[in-house]
Amino acid sequence: MNGLMRSATRKKREYMIEVALRLFIERGYEQVSVDDIIAATNTSKGTFYHYFKGKDEILREIFRKQIQTISEWAVKTPSQVQSLEGHINRLFLDLASNIQAYPRLVRSLIALSLQNESVKKIEDEQFQLLFDRLLHWLPEPNKVRLLITAYRGTLWMWCSQEEVDLPGLMRSNLAWVWSGLRLEQQESSISVETRQVGLNASWLAHSAKEEKKMRIAIIGGGLSGLTAAAYLSEQQGVEGVLFERSPQLGGRAFTYEKAGFTLNYGAHAIYGIDRHEISTMERELGLSFSSKQVDKRKVMYAKHDQLTPAPLDFVNLMRTELLNTMQKVRFVGEITAIIAHIHNVKNYETLGDYLAHSDADEDVKELWEHLVCSNFFITPEEARKVPGPVISEYYHNLFLSSRPVNYVLGSWAVITNQLRQKIEISSRWELALQEGVESIQYADRKYQLKTKNREESFDRVIFAMPVQQTCKLLRGTPWEPFLAPYENNTATEVMVYDIGLNRVVARPFSYISDMDNKMFISDVSATDHTLVPEGGQLLQGIAYLSDSFADEQERKQYLDKKTKQMEDLFDHYYPGWRDETAVKRVSKKAMVSSVKNIVTNELLPTRLEHVPFYFCGDGCVGKGELAERAFSSARLVAKAIIEDVKVPARV
Repeated sequence: MNGLMRSATRKKREYMIEVALRLFIERGYEQVSVDDIIAATNTSKGTFYHYFKGKDEILREIFRKQIQTISEWAVKTPSQVQSLEGHINRLFLDLASNIQAYPRLVRSLIALSLQNESVKKIEDEQFQLLFDRLLHWLPEPNKVRLLITAYRGTLWMWCSQEEVDLPGLMRSNLAWVWSGLRLEQQESSISVETRQVGLNASWLAHSAKEEKKMRIAIIGGGLSGLTAAAYLSEQQGVEGVLFERSPQLGGRAFTYEKAGFTLNYGAHAIYGIDRHEISTMERELGLSFSSKQVDKRKVMYAKHDQLTPAPLDFVNLMRTELLNTMQKVRFVGEITAIIAHIHNVKNYETLGDYLAHSDADEDVKELWEHLVCSNFFITPEEARKVPGPVISEYYHNLFLSSRPVNYVLGSWAVITNQLRQKIEISSRWELALQEGVESIQYADRKYQLKTKNREESFDRVIFAMPVQQTCKLLRGTPWEPFLAPYENNTATEVMVYDIGLNRVVARPFSYISDMDNKMFISDVSATDHTLVPEGGQLLQGIAYLSDSFADEQERKQYLDKKTKQMEDLFDHYYPGWRDETAVKRVSKKAMVSSVKNIVTNELLPTRLEHVPFYFCGDGCVGKGELAERAFSSARLVAKAIIEDVKVPARV
């Protein structure tokens, strides 16, 4: 009976709303009274006020649809969005479509909002929500306000004209707004450089068009290529093309979705994010993303089948059983020396050399070795080959960090999509997907790049691809000999074993590192809940790999053994995972970094003597390791080119 009553009540309320809205449309909101609604619905005044506090509340049904549209738009994940401009336009067009059939009612509402506090309050709530959600995607308040003003102005224009297509009008006006935003960006650059105030805008625009443009080619659309292009897209007087041979941007930081799970080809963990180059980029480029720190109290090491807290901070160091009391005192002294930049490791060629001369206990040495394995994604043998100065600088930053391990919420796509949007909004750059560069020559004081689709000339060329691929592309050119020392650099490769589970099978910790077999499992969804469907769990296993084998058969047997060890680790700490697996992806050799930072390799400088190109990527000289080196080297290259193109203003 109660179910029938609820159904009947709902239908009655919906009927009254439908009739009231029809009256509002026919007569105008202000011309319709509560008594008119009661008479048209054959109900009593008591019944009306049982359902509604007043006729203002009925208006909320119109606004409710708009608010629902805004909310649904806002929860789109970055990996689902190809273009910032297109994504924002889609929202405004959907809002316009919702009300296209009610021009008279909208006209009444606009008029009422100027004199009726209740209507104004409802409208303000909607536009505040719209502002907040847009600001999340476009973190520039002035531009968001301009877009909302254009939307509201379009509604006013539409209401004052007969038989005008609202979505068409909205689309046309938005195109003008985006065009103006791009022009404003160019003009503001001129205004800042010339320090002139009040110059005629059209004259400035004309001057900008007349000024000679520097054309730049960026080869590679990974993190470094996107970063370089994003910085250069802000520079008036620079335009270019970013060539990427694959169908998507991001390179090894590629993100995709499957069965409701968001998977990354590279783990989106950032070490020491508060001291990381990505924080500088976020500020300088106006990016906006959130991150969450891994729960340090739930990071564990397993040694000889015994679990103990990982010594990530003083509390965990005191709790860990990896070291005895005297060893803990020694390790605290090592950390203090690293922070003060006086640790002896910086004076040794490699970590192995330092450990060989150190009088520390073997357990302390093993902990150092394992820390380097974990942060550099390499085996113990390779960890001992990491240069001492690299160890000193890296851990100086990490030990000073208040946020040692963070995940960027929403995966790498949050970063790569914002970089892409930054590039696109300038309108001076082309993103050429599935268009690899096949050759490069120098002629007529220009660099001629050839792809399957075209041949174009550029003033500058940036290589933002693995060093080994750069050497291959420049083979047979006059620059080949200068790249030879970097051609045989070895990459950092790991096994990645991702499983998406239908439910949380176990959550004893957020990270477990197997010190015996040199592998770890992260419960990624324990930190980043955005990557899984409701109730699901995403686990990522990583195994550090050796790259020294007698033949292919030995390598295959080794990888099969690592796969078995990883599955045993899952079985031990996440029993039942096999039955709950919804998604599984195993990459037996996944590249983490194109150049392993060990003494037998040599990082490529961003500029090379006798070679006219710029180089950036995780195989190049820069700050930090892995992705941070990609970001930092690209930023260095972009800043160098920006300095190169600066000329005195002609005013």
